[in-house]
Amino acid sequence: MNRFLFRSVQFASLAIFVTAATPLASYAGFFGDHPRYLHALSDLRYARSLVSKPDAGNVMADEGQAVHEIDDAIREISEAAKEDWKPVYDHPPVDTSLDRPGRLHEAIGVLDKAQRDLSKEEDNGDARSLRNRAVRHLQMARDYVRKAIGDKELDQSRRF
Repeated sequence: MNRFLFRSVQFASLAIFVTAATPLASYAGFFGDHPRYLHALSDLRYARSLVSKPDAGNVMADEGQAVHEIDDAIREISEAAKEDWKPVYDHPPVDTSLDRPGRLHEAIGVLDKAQRDLSKEEDNGDARSLRNRAVRHLQMARDYVRKAIGDKELDQSRRF
């Protein structure tokens, strides 16, 4: 009788473990399967750091608007990433060796890269609407950075 009770407890324990572990096993690659939000966040933070540097007043106005749009995009993508259970705390270092126009051109390239990351299919409806709003902010940020580049080039042409 004692042996039967011991076997029953073992079997019940195994059954509970298997039942509990099965859903967890389905999440084994969950955080690493679709890292595009994390890549986009990293790119957006990098672009923000490239754009948010002191400059001439007309250029800084455009850069300020671009930073505002990038911040809004970061907020939207962070929420979308959280909807998809992604960790959102990566902050890359900034290449300080780039000159001012080089930084702005680099920011355009980084914003384009973030847009490519965000253009992938999204199955989660809540995350999709957040992602779409972030893309709109990203596009506006890119427009402001392009305007800042134009203002910077105009300023430089007036000096000579």
